[in-house]
Amino acid sequence: DLREMEAMVTEALSALRGLDSPAASQPVDLMALLQSLQADQQEMGREVHLSGQTGAPLSGDPARLRRALGNLVDNAVLYGQRAHIRVSDTPQAVTVQVRDEGPGIAPELQERVFDPFYRVEASRNRSTGGTGLGLGLARNIARAAGGDLTLRNHPEGGLEASLVLPR
Repeated sequence: DLREMEAMVTEALSALRGLDSPAASQPVDLMALLQSLQADQQEMGREVHLSGQTGAPLSGDPARLRRALGNLVDNAVLYGQRAHIRVSDTPQAVTVQVRDEGPGIAPELQERVFDPFYRVEASRNRSTGGTGLGLGLARNIARAAGGDLTLRNHPEGGLEASLVLPR
């Protein structure tokens, strides 16, 4: 129990490191960032599909965007077998939807999963899930950038995370 608690605290501090400083806003090639995440996952034998395109770089903090998107992709492949990433771009915002092929999350829990340390999978076995920090961290990053992160059960199955970032 003590080792598990120490690992959880270490992971929490690692996840929060750098978020108390101002964001380093610069042009980010979002497609290159997503392709890099896709390649990293595929090297681990995980299936990640990417579709869509952005018209121009997005202004943002590349490290924070990578962390938020990485958390979403990790969740999709770990809990829903594979990730389907779809990017759409308008003059107002870029939307990145990450859909998995898992069972989804009960509607009454879809906001609760953003709470720190909350996990849908309630066992204390770390091999069945993380610490419950990833989604909350991803939402905080999105909101700090003026955007948002929402979840929904997709009509065709699986959970879909929708990250909207303003232009």
